[in-house]
Amino acid sequence: MSAVILFDGVCNLCNAAVRWVIERDQREIFRFASLQSLAGREALAAAGAPAGGPDSVILVDESGVHTQAEAMLRICGRLGFPWSLARVGRALPRRWRDALYAWVACHRYRWFGRRDACLKPTPALRGRFLDADEPIGLVDHTPGAEPPKPASASGAIAVVHRFLLVYLVLYNLPFPIGYLPGTERLGELCTELTKKLVVPVGWIVFGIPITVFPAGSGDTTYNYVEVFTLISLAIFAALAISAAGRFQSVSPRIHDGVATYVRYTLAATLLSYGWVKLVPLQMPPPGPDRLLNPIGETSPMGLLWTLMGASSAYQIFSGLGEALAGALLLWRRTALAGALLAAGVLTNIVMLNFSYDVPVKLYSLHLFLMAVFLLMPQLPRLVAVLFLNLPAQTIELDPYPPKGRRTAMALHVAKAVFVVLVAVLPAYLSYQGLMARRTTWHSLHGIYRVESFTRSGVVDRNVRDEDRWVRVGITRNVVGTIQRADGSAGRFDLEVDKDKKTLRITYRGQTSTATLNYEEVGPDMLRLEGDFEGAPTLALLRKQREGDSPLLSRGFHWVSEVPFNR
Repeated sequence: MSAVILFDGVCNLCNAAVRWVIERDQREIFRFASLQSLAGREALAAAGAPAGGPDSVILVDESGVHTQAEAMLRICGRLGFPWSLARVGRALPRRWRDALYAWVACHRYRWFGRRDACLKPTPALRGRFLDADEPIGLVDHTPGAEPPKPASASGAIAVVHRFLLVYLVLYNLPFPIGYLPGTERLGELCTELTKKLVVPVGWIVFGIPITVFPAGSGDTTYNYVEVFTLISLAIFAALAISAAGRFQSVSPRIHDGVATYVRYTLAATLLSYGWVKLVPLQMPPPGPDRLLNPIGETSPMGLLWTLMGASSAYQIFSGLGEALAGALLLWRRTALAGALLAAGVLTNIVMLNFSYDVPVKLYSLHLFLMAVFLLMPQLPRLVAVLFLNLPAQTIELDPYPPKGRRTAMALHVAKAVFVVLVAVLPAYLSYQGLMARRTTWHSLHGIYRVESFTRSGVVDRNVRDEDRWVRVGITRNVVGTIQRADGSAGRFDLEVDKDKKTLRITYRGQTSTATLNYEEVGPDMLRLEGDFEGAPTLALLRKQREGDSPLLSRGFHWVSEVPFNR
């Protein structure tokens, strides 16, 4: 007996699945018939199948009648390698497999659409369809012909759904408090309250005394304990709320409300990060401090910052992707496009953070998961268009409109104010930051060659190579590098006091400081004197041309006869 696949002839998804099987069934194992046809009903009756409403796909073979996930696994198993690997799906409990299948089957008309009449095969395929000779007729869309109404989600699914919603809200709180102008103090109070919760959890649960709090790094011990704390709270809240509601499925209105909150939060974040790249401000061009630091002593994060800062065009392009995704997320009509763009942009950001050890891994990963969360309800429509060549089904963009004209007007005004604060204000603040950075530039900026060097009375080459300076880089945003004769270099933070004519040097990662007096003794000449690393030091420096560096002077070339790869 040949295997027969019976399918819902008016279901777009089922028809797409049949076409997929035909393309891969080189041995012509399967024959087909729609469940609405006389031949389909006779095949079911001959196999002794119980009477009932039509399923989406049924397999009738020598071993009997197979439905739901088991039918799909058996069909794939008979198509040969690699599709036969689908049999590993039997490792999952059958109840889970059938629940997933039933969930898709319940929504198949809404997600993928339906036909008014069963599809007829082409002349080349007529011999494989049992109902090929039956007349084409319109299908009576009676309630019995519809797929069963979606059942309430099981208790476990309801709990998981609520956990996800609660966790996303907890993680993003107190947004927009602390983010919008005038709420900074409230935001600080919320942060302090969170610390009072997270610090005891770190000590009681993990035995870790937390003394370092986020200040530049978002991957501190505090951040990981905070995530654990929020997950624990979300689990407890999801169980409590589900139990109180007898484990009923989550209200669509509540899901829509949380999704809107997440959408606005993600939009504001992407716009803020996007604008500081569009200016560009986040990654400054490599200054003297970067140019003198040997690449072997550069951290992965420093290398990434140099890469991004060396090309303003690429940094602006990156910022454009973030800002555009954020702007699209602000409106329901464009939210799907915004979520798709955000997922792509954030995938790249997450990979850069993980690959170059940038300490915002936790945060960027959460932003990416927020974009995925917004995409999940639209996944069936995307699959229909991108993979099944089916038309996208329309959805209600605003399923819960505000009641009353005044309420609607108030919400429109609030939305307009919010858009200005998250889309326009960051642009202005970024521009102000760029102007402020330029006003802090000082005349000491540049790369200096050491003309003479004295340490503890020892002059020039008599000084040990590990102590003798060769070049010094001072960058406008008050950081610098000292390059020594042994090839080593160290970056430091620099405080310039123009009144006292002093430079206060603090090496990164250290607490000890050194203060040197400086004097501009002539054109492009700088004299430094003071106690440095425990010894009296005197250095005479001559400024060099910074643009001689190939990283800054190479520029862009349409035509390159030979790759300039140094």
